[in-house]
Amino acid sequence: MKVFPGGIKNKIRLSVFLLCIIVALSCLCLLHITNKKENQFNAARYWQSGRQEFTYISVYISPEENWNENDRNTLVSSLKMSFQQNSIINKDREDNSAGLLNDCFSCEGVMEFANGKNTASAKVTATGGDFFFFHQALWLSGSSYSDNDIMKDRAVIDKQLAWQLFGGENVAGMPFKINGNTYYVAGVVDMGEPEKKENTNEITCRAWLPYSAFCKEYQGQGSISGETVNTGSGIFQGTEQEENVINKLPVTCYEIVMPDPVKNWALNIIQENLDTENRKMVVVENSNRTNFFYVINNLKRFFYKTTGTKPVAYPYWENEARVRDTQRELYTGILIIAVIYPVLLFIRVIVWIYKTIDGKIKKRIHKKHSLEV
Repeated sequence: MKVFPGGIKNKIRLSVFLLCIIVALSCLCLLHITNKKENQFNAARYWQSGRQEFTYISVYISPEENWNENDRNTLVSSLKMSFQQNSIINKDREDNSAGLLNDCFSCEGVMEFANGKNTASAKVTATGGDFFFFHQALWLSGSSYSDNDIMKDRAVIDKQLAWQLFGGENVAGMPFKINGNTYYVAGVVDMGEPEKKENTNEITCRAWLPYSAFCKEYQGQGSISGETVNTGSGIFQGTEQEENVINKLPVTCYEIVMPDPVKNWALNIIQENLDTENRKMVVVENSNRTNFFYVINNLKRFFYKTTGTKPVAYPYWENEARVRDTQRELYTGILIIAVIYPVLLFIRVIVWIYKTIDGKIKKRIHKKHSLEV
């Protein structure tokens, strides 16, 4: 048998072979692009130093759980105790304790922003902890606010909101109002062009506020992650004592980067401390999203991905990550299908080469024996 002899049948084989190779190479390129983008949002890569392994975990929480800042502090204390019990230290620090973990928490809602006669509605993410470490963005002007700010009166806004309120992007330090209260632009970020929506009334502007300021503006009736929350009333003027008077809104997302000395150790300890199996919480280990076996496992239940048993609303970054997950699964599935024919053809060629060589060897041996006789 010749590999690609003349004839229509073998021309078709060659065409299919070349098509499969082109499709497989295209899928590999698309996978590389998708994985590269995913790795840009992997906080464990930024946090990791030396050979110590870290992982990035997200916990998405239903507002019905009323999980708040105090629960976060309790969790962090419990994790640090686990580090001590398991002799986990930071090998790159002299005190062996600092820098073992970094975390943030958030929830979302909608607010009205005003600058004189200019007004706009924006989707607002309330943040606590080191949020902008986990969600790095392209800064057009200014920078992020910090948990260490005494006055919680600064906000980050995106390019679309900056243009609607101020008519430009270089507006760091400019004042605006929420519910009549004055805030200042800490920085402006570029979130990319908003997707075209069939509903032109869809809110595309985004902003980020300190968690305490967000809670202040939501005293009374507010909408949090699709839930209506009655937060009561309170007084807020910026001091820690007065902040404690405000009823805290439920946190709907908690993120942490922490040591993972043994595979799934960090994931298991988070699930154990939060009892996620019996609560309305979804835990995602982001560091494994580009892993081939993780993708294959998701591919097996591809048609069941949209089914859910827990009332959890995902924030914009998780929705974007899940879109990349779907793309990665599709590319991987097509890649596997595309390489089947070339692999089978390669095996067939190897078998043909083996039979050809084996036949020639047997023919020589037979000829040699014939001459000897």
